[in-house]
Amino acid sequence: MQAISAILNVTEQIDHVLSQLEPHEYRKQLPEFEGNTLGMHFRHILEFFQCLEKGMVESGRVDYASRERNLLYEDNPKVAAAAFMAFAEVLPSLNDTAEIEVTAEFGGQERPSYASSVGRELLFVYDHAIHHLAMIKIGLLCHFPHIKTDHDLGVSPSTIKARKVQRS
Repeated sequence: MQAISAILNVTEQIDHVLSQLEPHEYRKQLPEFEGNTLGMHFRHILEFFQCLEKGMVESGRVDYASRERNLLYEDNPKVAAAAFMAFAEVLPSLNDTAEIEVTAEFGGQERPSYASSVGRELLFVYDHAIHHLAMIKIGLLCHFPHIKTDHDLGVSPSTIKARKVQRS
């Protein structure tokens, strides 16, 4: 249940940022991202969440490489925000102790599968989201300083704890 709470917190942080971004800001190509956009990073996070949800609900198998790559999610912050909230609504119903298969992508023709659990995959998508949110925060600080973010956006829980220890 801790993973679900942590991801719900991340989706709230994401919603807060998305609610402030204008579509032209969301779609702006940023040099720090080699021409990619904030929208592309948000879409990428979202589609990993959706792959896990789809795998849980439909097949018991998750394949992060087979994302939809829905361009609406990288084009429109309101559409992305709605999709993140839809995932947040489903999230509490996921059984984090359930077993799930993960199909891997290593670049070759063979795509092996590995046994995992929903809890382990929640940890993966959470860490993946934190990583991309750290990059998003760089883009916001460099190009959109008017966007207000949570101080801990894109910061791992272990780093947050370490900062608190260093301050005391």
